[in-house]
Amino acid sequence: MLTISFQTAFIAISQIFFMGAVGFVLVRQKIVDEAGLKMLSWLSINIVFPFFIFNQIVSNFNPSSQSYWWSYPLINTSLVMTGLLVTGLLAILFRKKNPQEWMAVCGFHNAGYIPVLLVAVLPLGQKAHEFYAYVILTIIGFDICLWSIGVWLMASGKKSIRSHLKSIPWAPLLSMFLAFSVVLLGFKGFFPELVMKPVKIMGDSALAIAMLTIGGNLALTRFHHFQWKEVSSAIVIKLFLLPTLALLFLYLFHVHSLWGFILVVQASMPTSVTLSILARHYDNPRQDLINQTIFLTHLLCGLTIPLFLGLY
Repeated sequence: MLTISFQTAFIAISQIFFMGAVGFVLVRQKIVDEAGLKMLSWLSINIVFPFFIFNQIVSNFNPSSQSYWWSYPLINTSLVMTGLLVTGLLAILFRKKNPQEWMAVCGFHNAGYIPVLLVAVLPLGQKAHEFYAYVILTIIGFDICLWSIGVWLMASGKKSIRSHLKSIPWAPLLSMFLAFSVVLLGFKGFFPELVMKPVKIMGDSALAIAMLTIGGNLALTRFHHFQWKEVSSAIVIKLFLLPTLALLFLYLFHVHSLWGFILVVQASMPTSVTLSILARHYDNPRQDLINQTIFLTHLLCGLTIPLFLGLY
């Protein structure tokens, strides 16, 4: 498990950095400017991510064969809320001013690409397809938190409920609601391939467009003004504290192995790359902190993911 998870994590991180490097070069060579990155962010949030969410749910969600399916979205919901609770208490304890972005990079993790790749590569035998379906369900819980609480944290300065409601990108949430309704009401077979094929193709481009945007954001990030205190504390919370709490939870409550394994996988993930897209979309003033944390947590998780999977 330790060797295979290390190899898989290394491959996943290498692929992410390679895709990000394309966006980095495009911005450094002035082929894409800041306005272009903002357009890519808007495209990701309002078009591509909704297609990705809809296709994944309709293609992989089968409530009749997935027992206790409703419990799997709770994995990521619980992880996000735990991370936000821990950082919120620390912010109050140390009287930290404007902690929203720091809380976000500690609370939100890369719930999609790396977990899916890990599940696809690890020797899970006949349960591999079942694991994949459940990982997709956990992403739903993450998305609910990201497109509500995450947006509120990234849309810096928008404190009122009315401003927050205006700032929420409704397309991903509506896409999720529509996909769930289609499956639960038995309308899954009503969508012909003529419709689903373009939806899948558009959805499959989500990661590529996201990484181009994030690579471009990194090209504009001031790494010479590195915010060591906040970034290092985020690394400790994201890559060590949260997976340790997950292992402790499993040890104390003797959780079912399938649910428990996915919990450890998700708890071990680095900071969510989507935060960089949201920060660009809302012109968040602390984009440097967000991008620096994303970069370093992804760089280091190649070592921490195998560590915690091995401990599990």
